[in-house]
Amino acid sequence: MMFKKGVLGLETTKAVMISFLILAVIGVSTILALTSLGNSSIFATGSAGANATDSITNNVSDGVVTFFGSTTTVFSILVVVVIILAIAIIIAAVSRFGGSAPGGL
Repeated sequence: MMFKKGVLGLETTKAVMISFLILAVIGVSTILALTSLGNSSIFATGSAGANATDSITNNVSDGVVTFFGSTTTVFSILVVVVIILAIAIIIAAVSRFGGSAPGGL
C-alpha cells in the first residue's frame, strides 16, 4: 500500500489536465506565430503565398477551436472512468477485507 500510484484515478486526471495545458500553450503559440507571419507583409496582397498563409492560419485556428471545444466530451469520459475505478477499488477492498460469514456464500 505504500507504493500505491494515485488514488481513484487522480494521477490519470492530473496527466490529462497537464496534457491539455501543454496542447493549449502549443496551439496558442502556433496561432500567434502564423498570425504574425500573415501580418508581416512579406507576401504581396492576393499572391499565392499570402493566400496560402491565410488558408493555413484559418485551418489551424479552426482546428484548435474544434479540439478544445471537444474537451468537455473528453472530461465527461474521464469522469466516467474515474467513477468506474472508484467502484472497482471499493469492490476489491470489500472482497479483500470482508471475509465470508458462516453459512454465507
